[in-house]
Amino acid sequence: MADDPLDIIRQALRPERWAKMERALNHRLGAVRVVIENLHHPHNLSAVMRTCEGLGVQHLHVVDTRENTVPSRRITLGAHKWLAIHRHDRFEECGRDLKTRGFRLYAAMLDPGAVALEEIPVDAPVALLFGNERDGVSPEARAWCDGAYTIPMYGFVQSFNVSVAVAVSLYSVTQRVRQRPDGGLLTAEERREVLGQWLPKSLRFGRRLVRGRG
Repeated sequence: MADDPLDIIRQALRPERWAKMERALNHRLGAVRVVIENLHHPHNLSAVMRTCEGLGVQHLHVVDTRENTVPSRRITLGAHKWLAIHRHDRFEECGRDLKTRGFRLYAAMLDPGAVALEEIPVDAPVALLFGNERDGVSPEARAWCDGAYTIPMYGFVQSFNVSVAVAVSLYSVTQRVRQRPDGGLLTAEERREVLGQWLPKSLRFGRRLVRGRG
């Protein structure tokens, strides 16, 4: 439709700007999500957002039962604008949402039954859970998990900083998911939803235009 505000925004974008957006959209994953629970440090949350965006993971779930952690824009470098960020006050909300969507949930934690990172099954949608910097994954969150995993390490230290753990884990999982026949990419409906979120942010008066026509 000629008077569709999103179509107006699309036509107003510079060709190179639209090409960059289209390329990112074509590589966006819908079959991988990240869940972070009660992170204390804004720089860690910010680094996680930047990693998700850079590796093409569209959905980030932030469970914050203790405080409202705000990311640092100096670290995200605008990455947060392109993500679908789902905030939850309780883990039950997050767990139920993921299960309804068919996701298996794997926690990054030391556990007797934990598998190695590269052994996480990716034949179904997978969500990776990371606990906070001090206490790790909460018992409530663990109860919603289908399993746990560890990142094989060969030095003296036994754990990574949470933002590093997210980066290492996501790279491994997303590489394997992209090798699936469907590539783990967004569905047609998800693509439309994401584009509806991106376009208003891509033009100076885009959000005002959408509000005025909506």
